[in-house]
Parts: sequence; structure tokens; C-alpha cells
Amino acid sequence: MIKISLTALGLCLFASMAVVLPQAAQAGQSDSKPGATRIAKWKDDKKAAFMMMFDDACPTHVTNVFPELVKRGMAGTYYIIPGKGEYRSRLAFWEREAPAASGVVYGNHTTTAGAFKNVEHAEEVIAGCSDVIYRVFPGRRPRLISYVSPGGMKHAVTQEEIASIIARHHLVLRPPFKGHGAGIHFKTADDILRAVDNAAVRGGDEYVIFHGVGGDWLKFDLGEFIKMLDGLEARRKDLWITDHISVHKYETTFASASVREIGTDTRAIRLELRSDADPALYDEPLTLVTRVPAGWTQVRVTQDQHSASLPVSEGAVRYHALPGGGPILIEAR
Repeated sequence: MIKISLTALGLCLFASMAVVLPQAAQAGQSDSKPGATRIAKWKDDKKAAFMMMFDDACPTHVTNVFPELVKRGMAGTYYIIPGKGEYRSRLAFWEREAPAASGVVYGNHTTTAGAFKNVEHAEEVIAGCSDVIYRVFPGRRPRLISYVSPGGMKHAVTQEEIASIIARHHLVLRPPFKGHGAGIHFKTADDILRAVDNAAVRGGDEYVIFHGVGGDWLKFDLGEFIKMLDGLEARRKDLWITDHISVHKYETTFASASVREIGTDTRAIRLELRSDADPALYDEPLTLVTRVPAGWTQVRVTQDQHSASLPVSEGAVRYHALPGGGPILIEAR
């Protein structure tokens, strides 16, 4: 397995590392032996993940959506169409203001959102949109980008040809619109929040896809949108509100992840975290919950060049770690 520098990833390994909640027992954590470690199904050991997705670079995303999400510190995935007038008329927003805000992630909706005329044209408009995303969000290339094909039209290419282009450009298909469209399948905030609550019960994920919010096309009422955000805020302690690619990375890495205990004594616990996911693309850290010896109240957790002093609660400590990022050392303080 390739070892990547956490610094190079820009990963703040110990950011938002809080005390472990008594969720461990609910998830079947019965081993109280020091060193026993559980990999949380979701980041920060949340009960569920929730994604908000916004199609077509609608003008109301600029005026109504962006300010409300930024105010609350909530993430959203915006599927841009760089060649369309709605995007180009607000170029400064989409290419300077929005990328500077935290929680803003762009998805690929092609440069034109039109029908694919042939394979070459499909390659051009798909790659062109990714090029814009790489330009306004500089960083690692290649990296995974969420993707959705233009819908409701007849393409002169096969699904296999599109799949080949998607794979070549490291794109990840977005979950389907069917059953998840705001204003169509979800008529009200309560509809969305019920789906969120069901996801928390089953320990899964949920998402909603918006077009216009308070205007534009396929619109969802602005008052209902605000009500939904307030409901999400009230559920935040149990909910990981994030973008599609972060969920995809976490799920994929989690699926093959394992922890090996290297050694435990009265002063330290040493662990190794592994996953079969390609570390060059799957760089989302996992959340781990490790039991510590009785009497430990404060620990220092170290991986690679990053360490932090963290509290112990309910006999365990919760932290983030990257598979292949080097041994994890937990020391009593």
C-alpha cells in the first residue's frame, strides 16, 4: 500500500475530534478490552449521512441557497454547467466567491447539459466541465468528482461509452434523481426530514436534489427550504451533513477497512489502519473509536506528523485516521 503524507493531503487529522458518545454500545461494541477499536460507519460516529445537491447553477442557488448554507456551515454539492447563460452571467460568483467558502463542492453536469451528439462530443463536454472544476478548485489531479449526465434527452452514445468516459476522468455517478427530487418527490420540508429520520434509524444515508429554490424552474418553496435547514440543524448531533464525494470516499474506504492492534501496555496503544481503497483517490479519513485502560482520562493520539491531546469518555477515545497513513499511537497523558 502506498503511504501518503497527511500534510500533502491537507488533512487536519484531529480536527473536530470530540469525545466518543455512548453510540458504541448501540453499534455492537461489546469488547471493553483496552486497544479494542471500532471503525465508525460514518464520520464522527454520526448515525446517518445527508447530502444536499443543487442542479443547473440556478440563479436562486446564488441568491437563496448559498447564503443560507454558508450561514449554517452546511455542505452542498452544486452541479455546474459552465457553458450555460445562468452560470456565465454570474461568473464571478461561481468561479471566485463560492469556491472561497467552506462546504462548497462542485459536481460535473457537463459544459452544456445538452444531448451527446457522438462519443467525441461527450468527451469534450464532460472533460471540459471537469477542467473548470480543477481550475476553480486547484489541488490534486486527478481526483474524484461527482457526475450526472444531462437528463430528459436522447443521447447518440451508448451507456457503455459514457461509462468509459466517466471512468477515464475519475468521475463518480451521482445517485439517481428518481424518488429524491425536491418539489417533485419531496413536496415539503417535513417530507425531507422524515426521510432523514428514517436514515438515522437504519444507519444509512439520504439525499435530496434541488433545482430552483424560491424561484427558477422545478422550484422548491424557499420557506420550506429554510424549515428543512432548521430541522437539519436540530438533528446535527446525529447527522453528517456533507457532499456526495465525501460520502462515496468514506463508504468505499470503510467497506474494506480493518484495524490491527500492534501492541498495548499500561502507557500506550499502537494500531495500524488499512483499506483496499486506492489512497491516491480515496483520501477521506475514517473515524475510529478505541477503548483505553481504566483510569485514563486524557490521551495523545499521533499518526504521521500530526498529534493532539484528546479527552476520554465512557472508557474510549474517538479520532480520525487515514488508512496507510502510518501507525497510530495512543498514549496516556
